[in-house]
Amino acid sequence: MRIIPLRGAGVAWYKCPACRLKCRPNAVGPDGHCPRCEHTHMMRLSFGGRTTTPAPDREQN
Repeated sequence: MRIIPLRGAGVAWYKCPACRLKCRPNAVGPDGHCPRCEHTHMMRLSFGGRTTTPAPDREQN
């Protein structure tokens, strides 16, 4: 059994702009339509997962 994280880094959700349904990527159909209202474009929401590395220090003369 696979455990899918609901929160934390790297968690992705899809949101329908028409009906505001938020769902996981595996709930979206293979054609990318909303499972509730069949809207053609779901927006991808992502929470965390981006890490930034500090810029290297530059020597000043």
